[in-house]
Amino acid sequence: MTIKPHTHKQKSEQSVYERYLRTDELLSLQKPEEQLTHHDELQFQVVHQVFELWWKEAAFELLSIRTLLQQHNIIQALHLLRRVIRIQYLMLENLRMLDTMNPWDFHNFRKVLADGAGTDSPGFHALMSISPHLWDDFQALLIHERVSLEEVYMHRERYQLLLALAEELTNYDEVFQLFRMQHLKLAQRMIGPNSVGTGGTPMALLERTLKDVFYPELWEVRNRLTQLASEQGMV
Repeated sequence: MTIKPHTHKQKSEQSVYERYLRTDELLSLQKPEEQLTHHDELQFQVVHQVFELWWKEAAFELLSIRTLLQQHNIIQALHLLRRVIRIQYLMLENLRMLDTMNPWDFHNFRKVLADGAGTDSPGFHALMSISPHLWDDFQALLIHERVSLEEVYMHRERYQLLLALAEELTNYDEVFQLFRMQHLKLAQRMIGPNSVGTGGTPMALLERTLKDVFYPELWEVRNRLTQLASEQGMV
């Protein structure tokens, strides 16, 4: 069944809601029902289009965060960073929709994807491009305050905003890795752990990306803090 505008309205009489959200265009971006190769193809397309919409929003916010950090406006940057993190959690739930698809049903329309792959996603690439630069902005703040990352963690009462920013960057990095893991498990669930992905990527290669992080310094500082605590007899 195709979703159509209210039958009592002509094209020129669309509601403000329809005009503002451009629902005619939005709902025409999926395959028409009669062209679907398989029932589950519509869900597959909608799920991935949702990714692109939210990643567009996330990239928009990340660029704004960069500007705010360069202006030393940490409070507003934190607000937007938490929004981006929440978007990433939405993406985890969005991905789980594909768990409702039977592997054999996926194979029934997988051929129409040709060599297309999630790694070709413009939204994903935008996040991969922008995200690492947040560390440059954070490091510039540390230099400006003449403080090390260890000191930020060890003297939280003195550097509350910097610590909050460090932790939210860690949260963002973590949820992005959770997405990578969930995407890998979905791929394994659909085509098997020893198979090759639609874009020609072996599962083993996809699995190796799980070790990639945006902010390795924020993970390494935990090792140094543990070592310092040990040296001081705290553990």
